Amino acid sequence: MRLVGTWIAGGFFLTAGSWIVNNLRLETGVSEFSYALALIIAFIFFLIAGLCWINVGVAAKHKF
Repeated sequence: MRLVGTWIAGGFFLTAGSWIVNNLRLETGVSEFSYALALIIAFIFFLIAGLCWINVGVAAKHKF
């Protein structure tokens, strides 16, 4: 069950990172710092999603 939870968490982080990137625009009222911070957070979410799915793959290989 923990394996499925980690898999779903990876999907959540991927969705959150994609949502941030798709809604990110450098317009009036958005500073360059906040724009860069949002990009960094989205990148971290993508990395976490990858790590979750790598962990699921390794655990599945050892378990099955």
